[in-house]
Amino acid sequence: MTVLIDSVLVLAGLLIWIRGSSENDDVWSLFLRVFAVVDLAVVVLGNGQLLLEIPLLLLALALPSVARLENGRQRLR
Repeated sequence: MTVLIDSVLVLAGLLIWIRGSSENDDVWSLFLRVFAVVDLAVVVLGNGQLLLEIPLLLLALALPSVARLENGRQRLR
């Protein structure tokens, strides 16, 4: 069971890395990539800190893209 959960968490970290690679903003892209590296390090070195890993990954996957944020700003004007 632990291997399955760790696999899902690694997949989520890779998804965050890919999402960071597709962003146009360099700062946001760097933030997402660092977040993905930290996630993968926690999964590899964390020894099953699921109460920490899962909420942080859900938060990271829920972060909006820069394009979506800028579109929201333009609508407010």
